[in-house]
Amino acid sequence: MDTARSYRVIERLGEGAFGAVFLAESVGGGITRTVAIKVPHPERAGPDLVSRLRDEAQMLAMVRHRAIVRLDDLVELDGVWSVVMEFVDGADVAALLADGPIPVRAALAISEEIANALHTAWNQPGPEGRPLHLLHRDIKPSNIRVTPSGEVKLLDFGVARAEFDAREADATASVFGTPTYLAPERYHGTDTPAGDVYALGVTLFEMLTGVPPGKSAMDADRQPPGRKWADQWIWLGKVHPTLKVQLARMLAEDPASRPAARECARTFAEVRALIEGETLEDWAERAIADKARQKRTPDDRSGSLLTERSSSSTPRRRGYGWALAVCAIVLVVAVTVAALGAAGTALYATSNGHPPPPAQASPDAAALIAAPAPSPAPVAAPSVPPTPAVTPSTVPSPAPSPAPSAAPSPVPPVAPSPTPAAAPVTAHPATPHATATKPAPADVKPTVDPASLGSLVVSGDVQGCTLSGPASKPGNIPPGAYTAQVTLTNGSVIEVDGIHVTAGATTTVKCSATFGRCQVK
Repeated sequence: MDTARSYRVIERLGEGAFGAVFLAESVGGGITRTVAIKVPHPERAGPDLVSRLRDEAQMLAMVRHRAIVRLDDLVELDGVWSVVMEFVDGADVAALLADGPIPVRAALAISEEIANALHTAWNQPGPEGRPLHLLHRDIKPSNIRVTPSGEVKLLDFGVARAEFDAREADATASVFGTPTYLAPERYHGTDTPAGDVYALGVTLFEMLTGVPPGKSAMDADRQPPGRKWADQWIWLGKVHPTLKVQLARMLAEDPASRPAARECARTFAEVRALIEGETLEDWAERAIADKARQKRTPDDRSGSLLTERSSSSTPRRRGYGWALAVCAIVLVVAVTVAALGAAGTALYATSNGHPPPPAQASPDAAALIAAPAPSPAPVAAPSVPPTPAVTPSTVPSPAPSPAPSAAPSPVPPVAPSPTPAAAPVTAHPATPHATATKPAPADVKPTVDPASLGSLVVSGDVQGCTLSGPASKPGNIPPGAYTAQVTLTNGSVIEVDGIHVTAGATTTVKCSATFGRCQVK
């Protein structure tokens, strides 16, 4: 007899205005599993939010790739629809960037995994047999997680869109995403795979150099030579000329000029094989071990049970089976209708003295589902200069003594007064998902030289604010990249990414409870 499932909450991994993500373990059943559960706030769980949550679960159930977080279940817990996913231990790239740029080979390996995942998501056949054409639409460092063993996972498909008949939410009604990583055409409502490639390009530039190339696509310096980022582009060319050209193509203003995700993955693999440096596995084991499983945000629900308790008479659906069940039901109904129609035709024809017409052969449903995806339409040739051949002769040779001026620097140049990245904003209320809150290190010691500090001011309709980065609270703090979790006067909680504090400068985060957002100035 099938029994209701329960999950015991261990701690809260993160929370946003529309819901929270909990680390939990299954209770009963003989095997204890550790999972991550995305639970909407009950007062926010309206029809639109629930539809998006169901769509996210359906998309995760239909896509198979090692770099895409795995769906475990879609279930009503205490009457609220929730998504149960695999728990990915480790740290997200945004938290790792707080310690500085990521080694070149490791950054290329991370980007290669994400590019291959994007290619699979776009071409994966759906239940109707045609490609899903799934777009993530929010590629950024905080949505990419790396485990201590070097596994890479793409998280948070809450604003993704795909083409399948069973989708419930209208994914074209709003422009979703984070301005720092949003492609220029997406501001006008155009969503294509090139938009995800653009966001991955911005993310890779940030991983390699430690800074995002401007706060939005409207920043003219995103393309080389770039006045503000000229040193970074020069350094990228010294690491390998192909790497610089490929990044410039990914950030092209014209979507048709950008390379496809599969081409990006191949180029990253080729360049990575020809340069020296620390591998992703070695770097992850060293850099992520200290960040993995740090103390997270305490929660009053820790230790409580989330129990499957349906709010309606709708039968619960377990794991991926419910999606397959829908397909099976549609197939059975179609076959039944066809059989009844054929029987009716035969009976009518016999009663009138005429033999029934020959039955039209129906296509094999299994063959339709297994049919190969149609080839994508050819993309216009890139307008940028052709990519130079990747040859061993162009690879800078490591030297035991300090490198000459022509050799690439071991680390990227320091960013010249980086422009603060804009806070995540959407054209409509935020999405039904929560981003994992990064752990806050200890407060700054009082022995720090005041002249080396910057200032972070959080103003507006704010009740409280905590930081993830070199400091945990606003004020006179060390320079670096920060993420703020701001509690507004109306009770909502907003996570603001991309806050950059520089020595001797003041960065302001201004919040509005009326519009439910914060802006970095």
